[in-house]
Amino acid sequence: MDNLHTNRAFTLVELLVVISIISMLMAILVPAMDRAREKARIVVANSELYGIAVALESYSMDNNDKYPPTRIDCNPTVREHAYALPQELIDQGYLPKGGEIGRVHWAKIEDEFNKGNTYKYIAAGPRYDFFGTPFADQPLYMQRHYPYGNQNQEELVKFTKPSDSPVTWVIFSVGPRHDKQKVEQGNFPINQGYPVLKKFWYSARTRKGTITRLKIKKGQHIGTFENN
Repeated sequence: MDNLHTNRAFTLVELLVVISIISMLMAILVPAMDRAREKARIVVANSELYGIAVALESYSMDNNDKYPPTRIDCNPTVREHAYALPQELIDQGYLPKGGEIGRVHWAKIEDEFNKGNTYKYIAAGPRYDFFGTPFADQPLYMQRHYPYGNQNQEELVKFTKPSDSPVTWVIFSVGPRHDKQKVEQGNFPINQGYPVLKKFWYSARTRKGTITRLKIKKGQHIGTFENN
């Protein structure tokens, strides 16, 4: 009878078995949780890009169907903010004001995957630095009949006039696992069709790519949100 009340300790082998089972469960659960968190952040990014798209359309309606210019800057202190959301949207109250360096300021909407920076905006047409000095017009590269036709076979065309470009504007997050150095240098492969072409968009297989929303000429919005 006394043997029934004797405390039995785990053997070393039993402890090792328990530890190995826990390790196996963690190896299974941690990647799944990581993917779930990433998916949630992608949903947030797509939702915020939708809100920015509404702000752009509101601005256009109030400004004779025109859209804000693209902005880049060679100044090292603000280079990482290349293609930041338009200052016009902030100055005219369509987006809340966030950070600033001197006269340079940007919206209070951080890229979900690039904290400290806003989402990016590019439109064919006028391009200025953050102080309003004009550069050469901003190009967008894509196939002439984008987004229709075979994108893998058609040659890329350079569009600098809003009236000619199949895409009115593109807004995007640099996405997960982006090249941090290139982003900080404002070094994007625009002449290769970035970020318009789908080959640069987020892929669930590689878990890399931009989270993108763009407006094509007929007024339709397309982008990575279609895959969620």
